[in-house]
Amino acid sequence: MSNVWFTEQLHPFLRTSLRVERILHEERSAYQHILVLDTAFFGRTLVLDGIIQLTELDNAGYHEMMVHVPALTVGAPRRALIVGGGDGGALAQMLRYPSLEEVVVCELDARVVEVCRTYFPTFASAWEDPRVRLVTRDAFAYLEERPGTFDVICADTTDPIGMAERLFSEDFLRLVVQALAPDGAAVTQCEQPYFDAALIQSLFRAAQKLVQHPAYYYTFVPTYPGGGIGFLYLSNRPWTEGLKRPLPPGENTYYNAEMHRAAFALPAFVQRLLQGS
Repeated sequence: MSNVWFTEQLHPFLRTSLRVERILHEERSAYQHILVLDTAFFGRTLVLDGIIQLTELDNAGYHEMMVHVPALTVGAPRRALIVGGGDGGALAQMLRYPSLEEVVVCELDARVVEVCRTYFPTFASAWEDPRVRLVTRDAFAYLEERPGTFDVICADTTDPIGMAERLFSEDFLRLVVQALAPDGAAVTQCEQPYFDAALIQSLFRAAQKLVQHPAYYYTFVPTYPGGGIGFLYLSNRPWTEGLKRPLPPGENTYYNAEMHRAAFALPAFVQRLLQGS
């Protein structure tokens, strides 16, 4: 049994450790440190700049909840955008919608895509779908050029550190909303309410100025700090509309209508946070 452990410390008050069986890949790209581990119990694990991005075992709690909440709200999306998402997990879920004509993945670091296609075969086939278009450039500039374009947008971003800080700003949310079609829906990764209360409150206040039905919801992911992560929902359509739609073809690991509804049932302290009290 291996006695090698990978330890993440995103916050100064909490560490997360996974037992490592093997290091499968390690490199420094032009943008970040990329590490792929084979871990005990959780399977293959992607780590960027020292932060766990996904594991084979628990990624569905993140990817399925990020994609299906907005996509089911729209119902039959034709064009979708994934900001980030170079691992292919969100892309694989999005492609389950037969109505889709195009899915654009706007990922700054092409090496993340290349590495994950090699080491995460569950997602690799998604990149072969003819509906997929990979754009390797800055998401801000790309969004600015495409107002009113996408039915669904998922901002599958890393944490707000370094260059990624810009993706947790009112300016970014405004660009996302502007790039939505009139009845579209977007979701952005929105951190953890115990650890990132001020950031979540700020982004939710910004969202209230941009769309009619902003909302915050939450999902269970054991390998993320605190065991879960939140999302910011942005649309002029209420999230409850997604509960009326049939699920796309394919089997879910995490998502179902009960989890969709339950994800928006927030603890009292989070409700007060969003209300500004």
